[in-house]
Amino acid sequence: MTEELPRMARPESVEELSELVARAHRESRTIAVYGGGTALDDHPPGHTPGLLIDMGGLNQVIEHSPGDLILVAGAGATIAELNAVAETGDQELLPDLPADRTDSGSTLGGAIATRAVGPRRIGRLPLREVVLGVTVVLADGTIAKAGGKVVKNVAGYDLAKLMTGSWGTLGIIASAALRLYPKPQTQGYVEIPGAEAALEVIGSQVAPAAVEIDRSPGGQASTVVMVEGLEESVASRTESIVSAYPGAQRCVEPSWWARRAQAPVTIRASVSPALVPQLVGEIARLEDTIGYPIQLRGSAMGVFDLGIGDLDSDPTIATRVVLEHLRSWGQKQLSATVLCAPASVWGDVDAWGEIPGVGLMRTIKDQFDPDGLLSPGRGIGGL
Repeated sequence: MTEELPRMARPESVEELSELVARAHRESRTIAVYGGGTALDDHPPGHTPGLLIDMGGLNQVIEHSPGDLILVAGAGATIAELNAVAETGDQELLPDLPADRTDSGSTLGGAIATRAVGPRRIGRLPLREVVLGVTVVLADGTIAKAGGKVVKNVAGYDLAKLMTGSWGTLGIIASAALRLYPKPQTQGYVEIPGAEAALEVIGSQVAPAAVEIDRSPGGQASTVVMVEGLEESVASRTESIVSAYPGAQRCVEPSWWARRAQAPVTIRASVSPALVPQLVGEIARLEDTIGYPIQLRGSAMGVFDLGIGDLDSDPTIATRVVLEHLRSWGQKQLSATVLCAPASVWGDVDAWGEIPGVGLMRTIKDQFDPDGLLSPGRGIGGL
């Protein structure tokens, strides 16, 4: 007699994961995957799954090759654990990842599935480019590997890139290989008032590792530049920044660095770097107009998280107004989508707006998961 499929499972191997998914597929049960839980509030809340899979059992470090700058681990391994392993070779993970999620137990599989990114994105390749390979369990339980066994309906796709940012809707990442990076000797920070200098700093010879902008509700924006490398080089470059910009001064790593604004709703706004000062000014004017606090934080490369409202107010109306205003701003280089919000907000606003390539995304979803069993509703556009 076959044992009944549980409502929640914690597989200890890829083969066990494959069997669970295959059984769920045969029973037409929807599947949701749980890593560290640090992104559960992002994207629309998924439907109650028929099977919830805890990936914590697949947390082994499979291979660490310091000489080749490669680390291979199970999807349930935490980023903090992998950073500790990399440090034994005086290295770190090449992609920068959010500190608040890392501190809360973000896992390798979750970081890849959500395409997590931290401040040091200027001189570093994003996750999509440094995931060297993945082992994935597909919707019917098939085990597929990038560059290895690939079933017929995924042939021609770069599996590692496809799974990065897929939010668990195309397959379940079981393990992955990442590039490592020599650990910088030291880091330095400089704060510059306002946001006007940000673009110039990005293109300057100081070669910043990160240029972040933070603006608290009702306050003035500030730009914080991070440089890293050898001690003498960092000292020289920070001095160069301080000398070049009025009001600039050395500082320690800000308490908000690599951490999202805390607010009921988070809107992610992406804009051309050249338009960043205009966006910062536009947010300040909009805050004054609607009377709701708006916190802005993000990279001068043009990706910002906007924290909308306060904990004592209903954020639905403010969210709708901010989205509509940004989308009608007249800047074609700007996009605005809801990243994190209470369930009621998702149903009352146009959370996604116009999504480039949504038709292709639906086609790929249909090819990988024709029955719509993998994390339904969690993907971009509610796929």
